[in-house]
Amino acid sequence: MPACIRKSLVILGVVVLLAVLALGGYAVVRARAAGGGAAQDLAEAPPVSSAAPGVGTAPQYERWVVGKATGPVIVRRRPSSAAAVKTRLGVRNQNGYPTLVLVDRVKRVGDATWYLVYVAMRPNGSKGWVKEGSLAFYTTSAKIVIDLSERTLRTYRRGELRGEYPVAVGRPGLETPTGSFFVNQKLKPPQPGGPYGVLAIGISAFQPKLPGWVQGGPVAIHGTNEPWLIGKAISHGCVRMRNKDILAVDKVVPAGSPVVIQE
Repeated sequence: MPACIRKSLVILGVVVLLAVLALGGYAVVRARAAGGGAAQDLAEAPPVSSAAPGVGTAPQYERWVVGKATGPVIVRRRPSSAAAVKTRLGVRNQNGYPTLVLVDRVKRVGDATWYLVYVAMRPNGSKGWVKEGSLAFYTTSAKIVIDLSERTLRTYRRGELRGEYPVAVGRPGLETPTGSFFVNQKLKPPQPGGPYGVLAIGISAFQPKLPGWVQGGPVAIHGTNEPWLIGKAISHGCVRMRNKDILAVDKVVPAGSPVVIQE
């Protein structure tokens, strides 16, 4: 197949897929993830490809495109190699986890394809443009929705409700922020019996009121060693879950999936 036709098919597929992507809003859970720990492998993520997926008939449920860094990633303010650099990303983040971005849309500029992506950086909801060549792609049909007033976390996959769990949220003055984000990492705390429990699902969000914290005050959904506090507003903005519940969420929601937080 001629290269020009192959490239046209890839772009057409991306447009179809991202049209589906645009139907789904997402917002984020915020939880403190200041603890260290070995990075969890991306074993449950679908295989990646150098071309954005999506050629063919769109499914009847929401799907999102996740980009995984295959080399140094330059995020620019506009879809141009001459545009100012917003940030630079490595193949792995500062916790050793594969660097992920969530694709918002795609644009063809001249002979190059550019991706507008959500990035895990301050301020919350930051986006920038990445030129083709430094990302591999896979899709996810999973989503997390957190209702702060109900103090409930729900997981969805292929448009179906897969689980509903009680959570603890941010206390007055350090409320769990709302916004559009994604799961950017999954970390196993070095002490499963510690305050972060058995797993911390990191979110591409930061606690705005704690910029001086380790790593800028990142947010996560994590386990706990105080399950009796579930259902209360007691955290620094994080979302706490019972350990058995966060392990159930981990099985349904792969890294890169959107997270929706609402009042």
